[in-house]
Amino acid sequence: MDLSLLEQLAVKAAHAAGDALVAAADKTVNAVTATDVKAKADEDAERLVRDLLSTSGMPIIGEELGGDAALWESKDEPYWVVDPIDGTYNYLRDQPATCVAIALMRGKEPVLGVIREFAAGNTYMGVVGKGVFINGVAVRPAWATEIAQACLMTGFPAAADKSPEALAGFLRDVGRFKKIRMIGSAALAVAYVGAGRADVYYENATNLWDVAAGLALVKAGGGVYTVEPTGKKPLNFNVRAAGRAEWL
Repeated sequence: MDLSLLEQLAVKAAHAAGDALVAAADKTVNAVTATDVKAKADEDAERLVRDLLSTSGMPIIGEELGGDAALWESKDEPYWVVDPIDGTYNYLRDQPATCVAIALMRGKEPVLGVIREFAAGNTYMGVVGKGVFINGVAVRPAWATEIAQACLMTGFPAAADKSPEALAGFLRDVGRFKKIRMIGSAALAVAYVGAGRADVYYENATNLWDVAAGLALVKAGGGVYTVEPTGKKPLNFNVRAAGRAEWL
């Protein structure tokens, strides 16, 4: 299957899941922890996405139904990475910052990413070597030229260190930027950087499915990123992405 067909497949799957989530009346909560929440809709959306992506014959890693973490270390085998609802808490509370995120990876390298911001009706796509698109229209990211004018997207995932010491270091780090935004969806936060709607993304202890699609946008738009394994669990990383390398 050639890349253009894979782009179409990813967009089709993201739209189908997004439409189903908009229409869903059942917002049953399956599990609650001190820092996170899981909804029945997460699993339903992932099964829908997997059914559509399975036609490609490629393996899939998903937040809800798992997959082979060793694919990250592979060099040649392409595979999909799926977050069926990034921003589940937002979704359950009818807050708009939530999305379906689908990435095609080859080892540690993103090939393409599609993020369906279904509440707003926006589709972000990044194809490495081809560019960044919003609702099918090519865009060129217009990142800030100085850090004092830059907007930082960040957040605190469930596994993040929220000790006083860690928070003090975080505040020292983010104080360099003009604006700081936390929207509760890592996928959308990175997509905003890739599309030039923000300039930098920092987040610790986040998972591959949270950021893979957004990193494809960043790379496709000419930005840069770093991904550092935390060692806490498989496919969990400290991630930095930016329009300019000096801001990582």
